[in-house]
Parts: sequence; C-alpha cells; structure tokens
Amino acid sequence: MLRLLSCRHATLLIEQRADAPLAPRDRRSLWLHLRYCPYCHRYAHQTVLLVLLAQARAAGAPAQLPGLPDAARQRIRQQLAGAGLDAL
Repeated sequence: MLRLLSCRHATLLIEQRADAPLAPRDRRSLWLHLRYCPYCHRYAHQTVLLVLLAQARAAGAPAQLPGLPDAARQRIRQQLAGAGLDAL
C-alpha cells in the first residue's frame, strides 16, 4: 500500500535517492508524491542536475547542463564570474 508523503519527507527521499537506490516502498511513495507535487518534482529535477554537475566536476570534465540553452549557460557563467566564483 502506498503512503502519502509530506513534502519534507519527499525531499529527504530525493536526497537519499541521489546517493543510493531507495527501497521499493519508498520509491513508489516518492513517485506518487512527485506526480501531484510540482514543487518537489522541480526539486527532484534540480537535484539530478546538481548530481550531474558534481560528478562532472569531480571527474575534471567540463560540466554539461542538459537541456539548458547556450545563452542561459553563458549568462550563468557571467554571473558566477561576477560574483567571484568559478564558472562551471
């Protein structure tokens, strides 16, 4: 039986999912929550992007932001450089 998750519990599961696979029951509950909660759905998507960027950074490869237009990437790089941070 699926249980309804709070957004707080869903975000914890999203974070855990980034490190290791979830138990089947948690995976199903999270899937259900992400189907009706646009905020957690967006958070889950952003978490995937952060994991991809961190993995690319750790491997020394240039980061590729999937689905992000080149103009947006350039704008982000300029803002990071303006803030004194390394460009991704």
